[in-house]
Amino acid sequence: MTETKQNLIYRALLALLVVGFAHLGLKNATAASAELYSVRGISVDESAGSASAARVIAVAKGQQRAFRVLLRKLIPKSYHGDLPSLTDSEITAMVTGFQVSNEKTSSKRYLADLTYDFKRNRIIPLLETYSLPYSESISKPLLILPIFEHEDKKILWDEPNPWRDAWIEVFEGDEGPVGSQKRKDDWAQTKNLPLIVPSGTLADMKTTSVGDAINLNAESLGDLADMYDAGSVLVAYASLRTHGGVRRLDISYQRNDFMTPSVIESFTGGDSDKEIFRAAIFDVVENLQESWKDQNILDQSVLNRLAVSTSFTGLNEWLSIQKKLRSIPAVKELQVRELTIERAFWEFSFVGKIEQLGVALAQRDLILQNTDGYWSVESKD
Repeated sequence: MTETKQNLIYRALLALLVVGFAHLGLKNATAASAELYSVRGISVDESAGSASAARVIAVAKGQQRAFRVLLRKLIPKSYHGDLPSLTDSEITAMVTGFQVSNEKTSSKRYLADLTYDFKRNRIIPLLETYSLPYSESISKPLLILPIFEHEDKKILWDEPNPWRDAWIEVFEGDEGPVGSQKRKDDWAQTKNLPLIVPSGTLADMKTTSVGDAINLNAESLGDLADMYDAGSVLVAYASLRTHGGVRRLDISYQRNDFMTPSVIESFTGGDSDKEIFRAAIFDVVENLQESWKDQNILDQSVLNRLAVSTSFTGLNEWLSIQKKLRSIPAVKELQVRELTIERAFWEFSFVGKIEQLGVALAQRDLILQNTDGYWSVESKD
């Protein structure tokens, strides 16, 4: 096939795409990740007159727990006291289905791990009816660098670093929190802000030193984040002292993208060093998740519209950019105004602030830029 013929076919495809977008407006049918509305790891253990009767009870109770978990995941913690209580039948109408794993039964007992999938188009109207703010934004992973001060030496990759070991045990060893069922249920969910602890390979050590981490060296931390396909890096500095048999763990943590201010906290007690490390880790993780939600709550009452240009190298890249944009919950509609082989001029409506839109685009490796009043959306690479 000649290059001229290829260009003619490509132009014909582009023309069809423009016509299709003009008529359909590209309604955002995939506004939120299905993963966000899937609640997993609901462990149930019920007894009744028979195993089948126990199963019915377990599924109903599990559904109630899953519903509360989903609301807590979407809604900031400061509003958790206002969460609505619904009947079993009302919640069932919001469930698309559930999956069962690790199922065990006896004559009168039923045990299993349940996953419930909820309908976004039923959950969001409920939250709006109760005037509850929510965030559907999912971040790129945040890379955790745990630095431990031991005998006046600051340690990242070297040993001993029990602070880093504790992080690895929690995230790679899947050692979640103990205690209330609520804490266990919440911890089992996919995080809105996923966290990664680097493996400490030779490449990691060559890329970022402990000094680079402490000083938030932009180039070094940026390279390390790219190696793990992370959005940014969190440096978590800790020192442990024991006075009169009482442990005191002082920690400070800061993101390299400065989306949140530096946080300083102290923890005391614990029967072992590991126990106090774990308490601090679960506190840090919860604070990070809540901070991410707070920053990404959208004002649904205001709908904005933005005209942008986008350059691309081929049809596949152009389709990929659209797919990424449609996956952002804040984006409601896309419409292409003009399309050439290398550039598109289009517009879309969105809710929330322009800064929030920029953050959401960055999580999908897209860059929103304003050059002399003209906006553009471009691929990161």
